[in-house]
Amino acid sequence: MPKKSRMSLGTLNTILNTAPLIIQGATRLLKAIKEKNIIENKDMDIPDTLDGLKNELERVNRRLENTSNSTVEQIKLIEELARQNKMLAESIQKLNRKTNLLALFLIIALIMVITWLFIF
Repeated sequence: MPKKSRMSLGTLNTILNTAPLIIQGATRLLKAIKEKNIIENKDMDIPDTLDGLKNELERVNRRLENTSNSTVEQIKLIEELARQNKMLAESIQKLNRKTNLLALFLIIALIMVITWLFIF
């Protein structure tokens, strides 16, 4: 059975505090993707007139803007997840150092108890 690692209260607090930002970013990203899919699913008629060409150009520009917005939202979400991942890694390192220090103290205490038992 795999051993479960426990996170510190500070790490859990950080996750809970940043969760709304991540959810907002993911929501905006999903909205941008839906808008992109709606635009892509429209009929793609070849324009016959100059006005039709202008309309098609505007549609392509809107599509490019939506793609840019989607990319920006993806980047923001990735940055937030990376920041949270970094904080988790730092917390795990601190916990590891504390665990190693506790193990050292326990070994020293065990040696002292064994020595005390042999002396008395």
